[in-house]
Amino acid sequence: MSHSQDKLQQLIAKAPTALAPERELWSGIEKQLDKPEFSQPNQWRRIAVASIILLTGILGTTMWSNGVITPLYTAQSNTSPLLITLSEIKLEHRQQIALLQQSHKVNWQSTELGLPLNQGIEQLRKAAEKIYQTLTKTPHDKELWQLWLWTQQREIELLQQGQTLPAAEQNQGARI
Repeated sequence: MSHSQDKLQQLIAKAPTALAPERELWSGIEKQLDKPEFSQPNQWRRIAVASIILLTGILGTTMWSNGVITPLYTAQSNTSPLLITLSEIKLEHRQQIALLQQSHKVNWQSTELGLPLNQGIEQLRKAAEKIYQTLTKTPHDKELWQLWLWTQQREIELLQQGQTLPAAEQNQGARI
C-alpha cells in the first residue's frame, strides 16, 4: 500500500494549483449581461413551455375536481390498489378474449376435435372465476395471483390452438 500512497502523493505534487481558461471569457460574459432579458431567443421558448405546463396543470386540476376524471375510480375508492389491479387485469383479459374471438371466426367448436378443447376452456374459466373470487378476499397471496394469471394465459393459448383446428363443414342442403 505504501507504493500506491507514494504514487498518489507524487501525482498530487505534480497537479497544477490553479486552472486558467484557454481564452479570455470575460468579454463574452459582459456582452450577455448587457442584453435585455427578453430579447434572448431561448427566453421566449422557456416562457412558452412554462405556460403550457401551467395550463396543463390547471386543466388537469379542474377536470379532477369537476368529476371528469374521478368517476373512473369512485366505485373502487374504498378498495385497495391490489383489488383495483385485479379488476383491471380481469377486464383486460376479457377484452383479449373478445378480440381473439372476433378476429378469428372459425367454427371449430362444433367439430369432434373441438369438444375436448371446449371442455378445457370451460374448466379453465370456472377455475379462473373461483380463483378470482378467492383473490378478492386475499389479494396479497402471490401464488394465487400466479395461478390466476396462468389460467388466463392458458385459456388464451387454448383458444389460439382451437383456431388451428379444421373448421366444421356446413351442410348446404339435404342429400338425396
